[in-house]
Amino acid sequence: MENPDELRLSVSKTKCFSQCKKQFEFSYILKLPKKDEDYHIFGKFCHKALEDFHQAYINGSTDPFNLQMGRAFKSAVVEFKDVLTKEMKKECFDLINKYLKIISKDKDNHLSIPVLAVEKTFRFNISDNVVLNGMIDRVQIDPDGVLHVGDYKTTKNKKYLKNDWFQLLTYAYIMYMEDPTLTKVRGSYILLRHDFECITTEFDLKDILSIKDKYLDYADKMNSEKEYPTTPTALCGWCPYLEHCPDGQEKAEQFNAKRNALPIYGEVKW
Repeated sequence: MENPDELRLSVSKTKCFSQCKKQFEFSYILKLPKKDEDYHIFGKFCHKALEDFHQAYINGSTDPFNLQMGRAFKSAVVEFKDVLTKEMKKECFDLINKYLKIISKDKDNHLSIPVLAVEKTFRFNISDNVVLNGMIDRVQIDPDGVLHVGDYKTTKNKKYLKNDWFQLLTYAYIMYMEDPTLTKVRGSYILLRHDFECITTEFDLKDILSIKDKYLDYADKMNSEKEYPTTPTALCGWCPYLEHCPDGQEKAEQFNAKRNALPIYGEVKW
């Protein structure tokens, strides 16, 4: 049974609160319905194919990579068949073919290291009434013995990821809580649409332990927030709750940011 006094936090929920409290209210307080955009569907589709591929080897498969990836791709197509477009299927097919070439030829690439876990779920109490939950796309141990957490990104605009380590640091903290002997964790954003380029950093123990206080600070702010003010930006035009937000609509008009006008944060104009 859920504790009504328990505050559940995640990376996405916390970042939503920090970026626009009004959007946070629409999503997590009022729980207004949100439509899955094409770029969300595409991201989930690619994640599923990669998850099934690596999970097969975690489970002991010895089949050639191409055969196993073929099965993973077909399985993902079946799961998302009602919402996929031909363009999505083709692009994902091309991406996983690139991935196979990388892990088959470049043995020194981070991606070529055997994966220990995929879509690793976690739920951890960071205080008596604050719970941190989420999912880590991939976990591995690199040849130098450093634990490495990775998150797949289908964005075309990779600039916003640089120096934004909040998500990876969260995952590093979760892995530390499972194994307190860790003194360093490596983290990567894996850019599927940029030939699987990895934006990588390393966290020492001080970095890892710092994230707990950040979440507790956000928890206090969420619990005390009453007004939920809007934070209008150029991205308001892509907010899934724009129709409910006059301030956002005004900002969207100022930037002429109509939906599908430009691909942003992984959105694709198919």
